[in-house]
Amino acid sequence: MESFTDIVKDVASVLSVNQNIEITFDHPDFMEDYKSRVESILTDGIAVAPPTFRRISPNTSCWVYFLTKGQRYGFSTHVKGYGKDNVVLLLLARPHEILRLQRRKYFRVPVEIPVDFRMQEGAAGLLSGVIRNISSGGVLMMVSQDAVPAGKELFLSFSLNAETFLKEIPGKIVRVEKTKNGKKYEYGVEFIDVHNRLRDIIMRFVFNREIELNRLKRK
Repeated sequence: MESFTDIVKDVASVLSVNQNIEITFDHPDFMEDYKSRVESILTDGIAVAPPTFRRISPNTSCWVYFLTKGQRYGFSTHVKGYGKDNVVLLLLARPHEILRLQRRKYFRVPVEIPVDFRMQEGAAGLLSGVIRNISSGGVLMMVSQDAVPAGKELFLSFSLNAETFLKEIPGKIVRVEKTKNGKKYEYGVEFIDVHNRLRDIIMRFVFNREIELNRLKRK
């Protein structure tokens, strides 16, 4: 499966002073998507307008998204602290690379992740399948059971890695297709009523997976 993003190594080629950005933080006290602006680009950091009046602890992981020349970009980083340049600024670590993202709202990466799921109503019991790609908006999974009609809601449980198990994630089947051999089914599942922190956990996994795939591609 093809990669859906490119890696940009020259940060200054796409990120500039006065660029409007959105920041999401991996912290239970900061669950929103925060708007900010790049005030200065330093050798080892990026100074941005404080996205909230509350202080954010150093080393808090975050993800930054921005749009320039019609193209969407994103990168993962962490809070370094606060600095002063006439006004208080939030200091973020300068990223080593920026991802040029898909134009779709949620970009997805290929995976092979076992998944258990159950329907919210109707069919009883636990079913299983394999997630073939994932985004912070949903998954595409392959199952061998008889097809369930699109529109049905379900709960998904799966592990992103050894430390992260996601249990009973609510979703809705938006597409059902038979595989070419006709023996299995592909379910396109959209996450529903998922809180921002969970989306951020999945997005962090997707970012790291995309970087890994691009590195392997260049070898």
